[in-house]
Amino acid sequence: MESNNDQRTVLTEEQDGAVAQSIELGKRQIQQEIATGRIPPTVTDFARLHDFVDANEFGGLCEDEGEWNRLFPRTSAAEEDAFCEAANRVQEALGKWLAASVERNALLVEKLVEDALNAACLSVQDGLKVSAGDVAGVFFSGSQKEAFQAMFARYVLCEISWMAEEEGD
Repeated sequence: MESNNDQRTVLTEEQDGAVAQSIELGKRQIQQEIATGRIPPTVTDFARLHDFVDANEFGGLCEDEGEWNRLFPRTSAAEEDAFCEAANRVQEALGKWLAASVERNALLVEKLVEDALNAACLSVQDGLKVSAGDVAGVFFSGSQKEAFQAMFARYVLCEISWMAEEEGD
């Protein structure tokens, strides 16, 4: 989205607040899309998001109802400029966050680590013909669970790093 003028449009305090909320919503939405597999965990460029989803929708920018339509009506050129400025700010912030933060993969890492722990426990329980997971629940609590999660999170991030390097080749 581009603004029609060369100067940055000044937004109201309420509009600035909506931009900040949209940035946080957009981050959560991107994390969710990565966790569900719609966006690869190696994507670090906002423009590449368009290969997988309609990235213009992140942050609620395209919702028909809600704050954006109220705060950014588009009935004049000046209002259109304000909308474009705000949308650009959201997308620029999401682009910087996506490029500089492993936080984008936080939900995916959390899900994969939990799946790994469950699979490992199930394998042991099946092999021992154990019908209940009570011991696993007790054993993998507190520091034991934290140690497992930390180790596997590092492993998942290592795999993602290798994926990114292979994509670069």
